[in-house]
Amino acid sequence: MDVIIVVHTEFGFVHAREVIPDKNATEGVSKGVPNLIKVADRHGAKVTFAVMPEVVGAFPRDINHEVGLHIHPGWEEFWQSGFTFHVGDKYLREHCHQSSTSTVLRGYPYKEQLDMIQTGSDCITESLGVRPTTFVAGKWSIDNNTVRALISAGVERDCSAPAHSRPCHYDWSKLPRICMPYRPSEHDYQEKGDLPLLIVPISQMFHAGNVNPEVVPQVGLSWLKACFTEYYSQRMPLFHICLHSPCMTDPYFLSVMDEFLGFIAQHRNINFRFASEVHEYAPVNPSTRVVPYLLGLNRNILGLGWKAAFKKIF
Repeated sequence: MDVIIVVHTEFGFVHAREVIPDKNATEGVSKGVPNLIKVADRHGAKVTFAVMPEVVGAFPRDINHEVGLHIHPGWEEFWQSGFTFHVGDKYLREHCHQSSTSTVLRGYPYKEQLDMIQTGSDCITESLGVRPTTFVAGKWSIDNNTVRALISAGVERDCSAPAHSRPCHYDWSKLPRICMPYRPSEHDYQEKGDLPLLIVPISQMFHAGNVNPEVVPQVGLSWLKACFTEYYSQRMPLFHICLHSPCMTDPYFLSVMDEFLGFIAQHRNINFRFASEVHEYAPVNPSTRVVPYLLGLNRNILGLGWKAAFKKIF
């Protein structure tokens, strides 16, 4: 099994075990990135950092891990846990024409999406010395125009897909919960085709939810381990972990990530990869295996209940 770790690299801090994406909290990058690297190196893991253009000044240089591109378009104010913050990218807002303040990429026309992707890629190339070939959309939101723009900009892999889900800001509902990398169709990014872009869905827990250390306060670490066991027991070729860099400034989440990677690394035939090393795999026919989750039941899940846990995960 290949295992990848893809990080939405952005400013922010942790409050009450929640990530608050505050633009003034540069330690979300300057400290979060090296903290995660230390944990990953301890287990021989590789990390792909999808970097927002606005944070390149705080991003550490000369790291032995991969750099990709992460784009939050627009500029809007949000409120969470008593904090007010803005979502968007200052650099892109200043250097690109954006016809909207929307933070959802799929709401922009093709030319504006292409401009943001190319401008962001140029910024990372000039600042960090590497041309990103892996992409993550803010809020996991893409459409057919995004696929066209990524291909035109020379991006080879998209890691934006929380499979089998459809909240208001993105749609990946056509993908099965356990979904391996595929090349999209020209007419529908959720259908298999032959375009020169590989979509790499995020691994999903039962019955929904990204494999992400940030959800452990809601569902417990045993639930993430159960998901890995479900994939591993069926010999799934890929397991995809996602997270946001600010969570790696917090001792609790660092401990969670350390234990989770240690658990994964103890299994046989595990290969930690960069996202750029992921490819299409032989067809698989997975099924839902409930036993690992029954063994992983914990007071977080039992206390919240299924519906509440589902809402927290997203």
